[in-house]
Amino acid sequence: MALQTTGYTSNSPLHYLLDAGAIYTNVTYDELTGDFTGSLLGATSGGNEFSLAQETRVIEVDGLKGAGMGNTVIDSESPELVVNLKELTAQNLALAIAGGQVDTSDTHYDIITTKGKIELTDYLDNVAFVGRISGSSDPIVIVIDNALSVEGLSISTEDKSETVVPVRFRGHYGADNVELGSAPFRIYMPKIAVTP
Repeated sequence: MALQTTGYTSNSPLHYLLDAGAIYTNVTYDELTGDFTGSLLGATSGGNEFSLAQETRVIEVDGLKGAGMGNTVIDSESPELVVNLKELTAQNLALAIAGGQVDTSDTHYDIITTKGKIELTDYLDNVAFVGRISGSSDPIVIVIDNALSVEGLSISTEDKSETVVPVRFRGHYGADNVELGSAPFRIYMPKIAVTP
């Protein structure tokens, strides 16, 4: 078979990531049923963005004039999910602030403040993007473990528009995965039947 000049095949339309998706917190996956459960964070606007930053290093060897295959190692991995929140609740705003808390004792207002420190209880078990792949009825789910907002809170307003608050959640290594060396994220990609 000759090489094609386009990447498009009859299977291509089955593998498109569609639309902006939804954001959930504290997602669990049942391996027996294949079902996910979690808490919906709220409406977003302008899409959401997952990234995995990797810092690599080449091990240098005398006499080797460039990077040797097998001599590149990963020094660090940092998964992040940027969520553009449009639905603002006291709880959502507090999540956008590392160490944020909500005082509900007032009869008229929920009062959002910070503790001035980050405690282990401030980390979410996880934050997850849930989206659609064109060729599957099952969702694609990107989970970031031990999630914490890392950029604080910024609220911008303007006339004839609704506010969108960007929140950058970063995954953090926990005691259970430090030795394993795997970054604190998972991508659940649905299996799709393709034609050969």
